[in-house]
Amino acid sequence: MGSLAPRSLVGWRVGVVLAALVLGACATRPTGPEHVVRRGESLYRLSLHYGVSVDDIRSANDIRDVTALQVGRRLVIPGTAAEPPAASLTAIAQPRETRSVASVGRGGRARRETGLDFVWPVTGKLSSKYGRRGRGRHQGIDIPAKRGTPVRAAEAGRVIHSGGGLGDYGQVVIVKHAGRYSTVYAHNRRNRVRKGEFVERGQVIAEVGATGNASGPHVHFEVRRDRRPEDPLMHLP
Repeated sequence: MGSLAPRSLVGWRVGVVLAALVLGACATRPTGPEHVVRRGESLYRLSLHYGVSVDDIRSANDIRDVTALQVGRRLVIPGTAAEPPAASLTAIAQPRETRSVASVGRGGRARRETGLDFVWPVTGKLSSKYGRRGRGRHQGIDIPAKRGTPVRAAEAGRVIHSGGGLGDYGQVVIVKHAGRYSTVYAHNRRNRVRKGEFVERGQVIAEVGATGNASGPHVHFEVRRDRRPEDPLMHLP
């Protein structure tokens, strides 16, 4: 009988610990309105509608990849009494100049695959296209613009790089989008976002410059799928 007492005591302690964990989980469980994700919505748009930070929504729903938000997923929006919208949250109105530079776009592979809808980062005529250039290969397109011109995100996503350290590219911003896609914005005079930030399509992320190996102020813009460059004109309107 004496040997049973310690086991009983251990069992009692385990029970107390488990009960405390359950009560703690219940006490800290986030509460708030439930939002069902619709096509085209992002955490940034939910943040604007409900007045709750992206990080709070992400934490409350254990979201690891903000660029892979699934349509139909139910999210708890913590710390707000705002009502869910009656219809899908539409994209933020974009400045007219971000819609298109010219009728050179030839398709939308990303749009067909993931619903992405890329816009031009700046306006202007191309000074260099994608593909072979001299003895090498140009992995994006170059769009000249005045120094300091706002550079805008081509689509919503998470900033995964903001700074230098990428050789001839100078100051660079890289944005990871839904699915397999990312975009690169190089030779910036100044970056306006930090690594880890979530940005919306058309949001200003940098200023045109000529940092790195650049003959003049312009944006070197790339679209990458699985880290491999593709012709941006295949994705732009």
